[in-house]
Amino acid sequence: MATQLLERYLKNVAKGLPETQNEDIVRELREDIQSEMEDRERELGRALTEDEQMAMLRQRGNPWVLAARYRQDGRSVAFGKELIGPVLFPFYLKVLSFNLGLTSVVVGVIFAALALSGHGVRAGDMFSTFLLQLFIQLSVVTLIFTLIERHLAEHPDRWNLGGTCGTLRLDTKVAENMPVPFEGKRKIARLESVSIIIASAVALVWMTGVRTYPFLILGPAASFLKLAPVWYQAYFPIVLLTVAEIVRAVINLVEPDWVLFRHVYGLFVHAGGLLVVYYLIRGGVWLIPESGGPTSALQVLNQVIYGVLIVTAATSGTTLAVRSVKLVRKIRGRRVAGNGAR
Repeated sequence: MATQLLERYLKNVAKGLPETQNEDIVRELREDIQSEMEDRERELGRALTEDEQMAMLRQRGNPWVLAARYRQDGRSVAFGKELIGPVLFPFYLKVLSFNLGLTSVVVGVIFAALALSGHGVRAGDMFSTFLLQLFIQLSVVTLIFTLIERHLAEHPDRWNLGGTCGTLRLDTKVAENMPVPFEGKRKIARLESVSIIIASAVALVWMTGVRTYPFLILGPAASFLKLAPVWYQAYFPIVLLTVAEIVRAVINLVEPDWVLFRHVYGLFVHAGGLLVVYYLIRGGVWLIPESGGPTSALQVLNQVIYGVLIVTAATSGTTLAVRSVKLVRKIRGRRVAGNGAR
């Protein structure tokens, strides 16, 4: 009978396997590992504990690395020196594709609204706008995955069956049970803290650039549209929240065992972000025309932004509630365990 740990392990292996062979390879691995566990249980005359199951799974190795052995495609990212190897390449490709897809939707909506309003849309403008966003996404995602690759190369055996790596989800369809290199069961990986610091710093630079050069987000529409005052009013709260996240990551970089601190601190930062989104929604108008510019596209674009903010608020609120409940349960569990130990 498959155990929960085994299923989680196989689930993580499956994420890195080619789709055509996924089911066959997972089935073969499940039967093989189950057989080993059953043999070990017969030797001991009892069921294996979770620690013993985990020890046997660790003998199989990191799920990422195991999946890469089955793929044997050798795809990687290299500029002279290999930056992202075959193990991480599928996850890198998924994250990059997701980000670029989202960027394409945003750029497409802006230009569609311009076209519907009768404003001339040139293919060169659309291409240059997308190219700029491509450069930003490619640079940031590649940098973060390069750090993950370096850590994985230095510590191939440091992995767990749960958690995330910084703010990255290495599979955009699955938000849990991702194998990541941790330095211990009760420690926060320094790689996670470094990734957050880098991503937040890049976000700060980008926000500063957008505030001065709206072209970075509006593209050619910046010639006759501009950001409404509500964005400039929310700018400093957003910067403060981003800096707060950098401070938290720096603290956890120095004190990686402060796991509870990260959870509690993160709830306050998340709540602050939700308040900012609420303030933006109440703004009512998010794009306004430049003096003398056409206004026919404004209604469409403002409706799109409104929809995005509503979805963001709903998702963020749900996430905050779930994390709060989990944190309360975790704290209660520790208290019960502490009382039991006495």
